[in-house]
Amino acid sequence: MLRSVLLFSVMFSLYISSSYSQPCEKYNFASNHIFSSCSSLPYLNSFLHWNYDQAAKTVEIAYRHKGPSSSRWVAWAVNPSGQGMIGAQAIVAFKKSDGTMRAYTAPVTSYQTQLQQGALSFPVSDLTASYTRNEIIIFATLKLDNLSSTVNQVWQEGPLSGDSPVMHLNSGSNVQSFGTLNLLQGQQPAP
Repeated sequence: MLRSVLLFSVMFSLYISSSYSQPCEKYNFASNHIFSSCSSLPYLNSFLHWNYDQAAKTVEIAYRHKGPSSSRWVAWAVNPSGQGMIGAQAIVAFKKSDGTMRAYTAPVTSYQTQLQQGALSFPVSDLTASYTRNEIIIFATLKLDNLSSTVNQVWQEGPLSGDSPVMHLNSGSNVQSFGTLNLLQGQQPAP
């Protein structure tokens, strides 16, 4: 009897573990969005899905962040001027205190940013966010006319104070969550 319970427990744990760590290629969006490329980002339990139209210089993205509580914000950004936070052109999302989702653009100009809403250096359309299956998903289309198919990316998460983002942690995964993304080939390691 004990052996049967133990075997069942091990099998159940393996099943749960494998379904939780499902590769991004197998992910099905509730909204029936289909993306041709995806990357499991190396930090902060995040994933990026995208469709890149090289001729039109547009990229349709879905940024997924698993497991945030309702008192956390998430962001994904392209940094046209270098690696890291300063200069990043961010899309930010969080679940507001009234239960609705907020998604907006925020250029990052200093380390003291409070992620204030503002226009980015490139057009963004179709910006929405959802909270589904214990993850925040940001959808957007970016028009990257002046950038190559290889871009610097930054992703982040941090706490909220009411309905306002506040500073993320200054250590661990929070300072490692950047890299280069080749829109034709996928995630590249950070230098």
